[in-house]
Amino acid sequence: MSKAKISLVLSSSVIRYIKFGAIALLTCCLCIAIAPVVPSVTAKSPDWVVRSDRFADLLKKAIAAEGCQTKLGVSKSLQEIDPAFRACRQQSVLQAVQSLEQSLAREKNDELRLDLEILRDVGQRSLRSYALDEKYRVPYVNLSKAILESFKSTLKETKSSSSQAAILAKLNQYAGLEPGKIALASSLERDIQAQLQKPEVALPNKDRLETDLKNNASQIDEIQTFLEKQNIPRYKEAYAQLKTQLFNYEVFVRREIASRAEKNFRLPAELYTLELEEQGIETPIEEVVRQAHAAFAGVQQQMEELAPQVAQAKGLNALHYRDVIRALKQEQLSAKDTLRLYQTRAKDLETIIENEHLVTLPKHKFKIRLATAQENESFPVPLYNASASTFVIPVLHDREKAKLYNDFTNPAMSWTLTVHEGRPGHDLQFAALKDQKLSRARTDFAKNATNIEGWATYAEGVMQPYMPLEGKFMSLQFQLLRAARAFLEPELQSGKITTADALNVLTQDAGFSKFFAEQEVKRYTARFPGQAPAYFYGSQQLLQLRSQTEKRLGDQFNVRKFNDFILSQGFLKPKLLKQILSSNM
Repeated sequence: MSKAKISLVLSSSVIRYIKFGAIALLTCCLCIAIAPVVPSVTAKSPDWVVRSDRFADLLKKAIAAEGCQTKLGVSKSLQEIDPAFRACRQQSVLQAVQSLEQSLAREKNDELRLDLEILRDVGQRSLRSYALDEKYRVPYVNLSKAILESFKSTLKETKSSSSQAAILAKLNQYAGLEPGKIALASSLERDIQAQLQKPEVALPNKDRLETDLKNNASQIDEIQTFLEKQNIPRYKEAYAQLKTQLFNYEVFVRREIASRAEKNFRLPAELYTLELEEQGIETPIEEVVRQAHAAFAGVQQQMEELAPQVAQAKGLNALHYRDVIRALKQEQLSAKDTLRLYQTRAKDLETIIENEHLVTLPKHKFKIRLATAQENESFPVPLYNASASTFVIPVLHDREKAKLYNDFTNPAMSWTLTVHEGRPGHDLQFAALKDQKLSRARTDFAKNATNIEGWATYAEGVMQPYMPLEGKFMSLQFQLLRAARAFLEPELQSGKITTADALNVLTQDAGFSKFFAEQEVKRYTARFPGQAPAYFYGSQQLLQLRSQTEKRLGDQFNVRKFNDFILSQGFLKPKLLKQILSSNM
């Protein structure tokens, strides 16, 4: 998931990140990994890593299915709605999985066997994902945009002498002017209608639909502009028919899909379970929900006990934890002062890390900047941009709006948020992996939110004892958020609670602004279902692993060595991480 294309993962894991061409993983409030985590493997890498990466290339090519695209002559922008392409890709991945299984049966090297298991599992989940997509997902696409992109890619990929003829051929094909063929829009409407007859379906994101429909007319005009600019001969008749078809498709989408998406955000249970699995959650979600409810109540009690101390130290006229949160958030900073505060906080935290020997710091500089106006408009939450090693802070410059979104521009919150996005959280983890010669199986293919978000949330707990009183208090508020995510999303997806219930928990019990709470609910219901529980679940798994290691090693336990070891293993899921740690002790 690049910034522009959050799959999500911005729906989820490496399967969808390769499947839909988006290199991204959802973290913090959001962590964007735009580039591969590790540099290309050099000749100095261990032999098993070199061999492992060859197997990773095999699976990557199978999932990308470029051979299918070439053989069938389908444009990349339209391949997801092409049944022949989907069937070809499924067969490509199946063959890759079979090859991986054969190699695994022969391999003796334990490290490479582990990587082969990771790659095989990713391939098998891809096949399950394809099957569930066919079973549940409505085959919707922003058709006018996809057709325009198809024309542009044809121009790019075809020799200049024949590009006009190739584009005209596609135009006639899409408009249904080829003998025995029906228009693409009509064919797609038929497939969508057939899927909607099923008792349970997964609908497109409501916000995405609204944006697509709003842009349809301008995109249709862009098609004509493109055809004229390329001097496509005799295009007007076909374009006129295509234009009518695309406007009819818009009416169809509004009537048949948008009206349903407005009322139903829930994923079918099978799909939601797969989303959770792709995010690295290996425990039944019902057990995670139970643990999260208990943790939420426990953190509330801690905050209630700490609240009077914070109020006294800060001179606040408040007693209960909800009142202290509101009072601390009254100290709001300007955009410039917010940036300066977080930069100072990052230096303070690095000093603590070094003095307390908590984890090895990377050599490169950690960067922080304010979000752009466009970033604030599209998804105004804190995020870490891994490719630029930069923590991005959302600050609304409209003063009236900023008063309503006061969660991250107060000094007390700056401690734990900088830990999560910076060091020892996301920035340190990604920096540490860049220094490792790890296989792509353990970075790109193993990548999951449980590991990444779990580490950053665990890091908050590591640093909490060294924060000032108000920093500890607001760090607990973030713990409320992590626990809330782990029960609110599953309960929304199961229909146990309503969006109003979730908003009430986030604003009244967890103390966040209505503006931020609304962004959270969109995360659970539309943007990234399956990802929210990973923060709580991942951090709990790391805490358990650390506790078990401390008991086993006793006085020999070293917190920096433990943390460095965890960071050296790539983005492994909890069970694999535990397996490797046990074998190294």
